[in-house]
Amino acid sequence: MKKLGDTYQTALVTGGTSGLGLAFCKMLVEEGVETFSASRQPSKLPSLSGLHGLKIDLSDLPALSSFANQFIEDHGVPDLLINNAGYGAFFEWGDFPEEEIAGQIGVMLQAPALLCRIFAPQMEKRGKGGIINVSSLAVQYPLPYFSMYNAAKAGLSALSASLIIEYHRQAPFVIDFRPGDFCTSFNEASKRDSLESGDAVSTIWKTMDRRLSQAKSPVQAARKLRAALIRGKSGIVYAGDFLQAGLGPAFHRLLPHRCLVSFLRYYHGFKPSTWFK
Repeated sequence: MKKLGDTYQTALVTGGTSGLGLAFCKMLVEEGVETFSASRQPSKLPSLSGLHGLKIDLSDLPALSSFANQFIEDHGVPDLLINNAGYGAFFEWGDFPEEEIAGQIGVMLQAPALLCRIFAPQMEKRGKGGIINVSSLAVQYPLPYFSMYNAAKAGLSALSASLIIEYHRQAPFVIDFRPGDFCTSFNEASKRDSLESGDAVSTIWKTMDRRLSQAKSPVQAARKLRAALIRGKSGIVYAGDFLQAGLGPAFHRLLPHRCLVSFLRYYHGFKPSTWFK
């Protein structure tokens, strides 16, 4: 069976110390790809042959630019760039911290855009390479009280769409990877206020948290990514259970917007009396 290492020698993954990012890193090194994980705490990485930790704060854009150029000098242009890093901020909009507006956009949109800006032209010059921007099914089905997460991921998908047009039929290929729910520490790591038991927001949080804890393993997402990398073609790739990754995109195309909003309110646990308001 063909391995990714037969086609790709190196990969740079942001946010590879946990969740989907760690699953991607493990899959890549198992496939024979020398993998570099860029994060704030590279010491959290497991000790695996072919996996290297690099320290960088993605919110520090000037430092990130220097980091990317230094990476090229030290290791060459990676065959794969996987923009995966991200985090959640769960707040009612009226209480959303101002600093998190910039923080969410910085880490999940500006940082990937900067890395794409540096690496994509280099990939084009040598006629080889792929960029995977890990967005979210939240682009089509927004998560309540994760307003800036939804906005940043939507922007990242729009960036991917633009790059797909610009680099059509040439390197790099660009994948807009949209995962649904997977069993990770995303909710646990999300920034949020303490919630009062029994109130509406707390109830919705518990519903979302329970759904995440019962979701598929990140290994399933890594398998989906592997299949996409074997194809090596630009496009949107969905990952998740059948409802989310299978029926979800079709529902979004076919259902009227008002019905989609009502469905989302029901799905996330809003009171029935407010579904159609």
